[in-house]
Amino acid sequence: MPMPKKTPFYKRKLYIIPTILILIAAGWVTFSMTREKVVDIQTMKAVKKDLIQEVSVTGSVEPSESVNLSFEISGKVNEIFADVGDRVIAGQKLISLSSADLQAQLNQAYAGVTGANALVQQYQAALDVQKAKLEEIKKGTRPEEIQLSQTALENARKSLTDAQSNLNNVDAKNEADLTGVYEAARTALPTAADAGKSALLTLSDIQSVYFTESYQDKYSIETAKATAVYELLGTANAGGWIRQYISTLNGGVYGKVQNLSLSASGQEIENALKESISALQKVKNALNTIPITSNISSTDLTKLDTEKTSVGTQIDTLTGHEQSISLQKAANQNLITTAENAVNTAKNNLASAADELRLKQAGSTNEQIKAQEAMVRQAEAYLASQRAQVSSQQAVVQNYKAQLDKTVLYAPITGLVTKMEAKVGEVVFPSSPYSTSRVTFVSIISDKNYKIETYVAEIDIAKIEIGDPSKVTLDAYGDEKEFEARVTGVDPAETIIEGIPTYKVTLEFTREDERIKSGMTANLDIMTNKREMVITVPQRAVISKNGKKYLKILKNEYLIEEVEVQTGLRGSDGTIEILEGINEGDEVVLSIEE
Repeated sequence: MPMPKKTPFYKRKLYIIPTILILIAAGWVTFSMTREKVVDIQTMKAVKKDLIQEVSVTGSVEPSESVNLSFEISGKVNEIFADVGDRVIAGQKLISLSSADLQAQLNQAYAGVTGANALVQQYQAALDVQKAKLEEIKKGTRPEEIQLSQTALENARKSLTDAQSNLNNVDAKNEADLTGVYEAARTALPTAADAGKSALLTLSDIQSVYFTESYQDKYSIETAKATAVYELLGTANAGGWIRQYISTLNGGVYGKVQNLSLSASGQEIENALKESISALQKVKNALNTIPITSNISSTDLTKLDTEKTSVGTQIDTLTGHEQSISLQKAANQNLITTAENAVNTAKNNLASAADELRLKQAGSTNEQIKAQEAMVRQAEAYLASQRAQVSSQQAVVQNYKAQLDKTVLYAPITGLVTKMEAKVGEVVFPSSPYSTSRVTFVSIISDKNYKIETYVAEIDIAKIEIGDPSKVTLDAYGDEKEFEARVTGVDPAETIIEGIPTYKVTLEFTREDERIKSGMTANLDIMTNKREMVITVPQRAVISKNGKKYLKILKNEYLIEEVEVQTGLRGSDGTIEILEGINEGDEVVLSIEE
């Protein structure tokens, strides 16, 4: 058997070298796979501490209260009791209007109430008499009752005499009162006519100096002036007349009112009032045709404005006299009606007393009892009617009192006056009910108890509640000085600012400080929640997966465990409360870097 041949050594080297290289490579891979990796793990211990949640916003300081005041009635300013910059207290008088006419009307209304109450007492007495008679009829007639009935009849006659005398007195007083009102109007008419003539003279002066060439303005002025001159002074086609000729005119309404005598009738005075008001309106229209141009001197413009004001005041004065006459007539009619009712009642009482005497003398029957019951019902109806009259008169009194109250503006709050538009002697008017804005004569802001208004984004508004405290810094004093405030209001509806829904939040300073001023910019940190001594970790350590939250806890140098946790309040410092899952001191993994 032949022996195997030996492989030459140089050939064996060809197999050994690759094998060695493969073994070295395999060893290097095994070493690389099994060697310990170097990992950088950042952790932080879970600690117990106080956790605070805040909302930081910017707002502005506003007065806690501010009011704008205006009059509800028209009238002439009589007194002004404060000026811009004055400090006023709640209830203090600010402005008063002239109120003499209203006071006189109130006094008349009080007199009407007194008279009506007196009649109520009379009607009540008459009802009591009728009821008593009914009782007597039902009981039957006695000699003493007949005697009483005779006495009642005499008393009824006397009451009728008294009522008729009172009617005469009321009639005389009414005539005197109305005469006084007419006389006041009569004496006011010449002054108003003089004011109208004076205005036409001033108009003529300005016309002759500035408007002799401009056709359009000249024609408008002459037309309006001609109408005014004709109605006030009684001369036609005087639109272009100068002062020298206008001053000689004394006809028209002017002449009529100048010649009104003391014996002028009430109707004549009323007609003169209407004609004078109409004429003054024409004068006012003529004055308003003067165009305000730079060519007219300031002196002449002042004269023109003065004449306009004067004519307007006279129109108001004459209109007031017209109203006074109307009110006096109405008051007189009420008093006459009341007195006439008293006479009628007295007549009825007299008739009733006579009937009662006859009934008692004749004896009582069922028909008589029914008739007396009807008398009782009638007396009750009279009493109810008069009580209604009292209520009506009392309503008139309350109306005038309300009107008087409206002639004075009072400060509704304590604070500083920031606006005062009224002037003594000025005629003021209330805001029109159809106007979208009110005419403000006085504005007041509170000088204490300032508030802060700010707007909070909808993402934070759910955190804020009434009563939440806040730290406040004001730009005027820097971050070093802190003030304290508290949330007092959160608007339920959103306010859109630059297309973003926000909600207005109001805070009030917890204590007064004279350094706080309206309009200052305020920086607020509103504390919306607080937890004391709770377990906290950084918010960035919390992992959210499948609707649950987890933390990675470093158990030892080589072991990291993922733990499910329950979170609570999120703090403003970047930490979050852990309700369940870990303990104080646990090493919470923040990041892992190889």
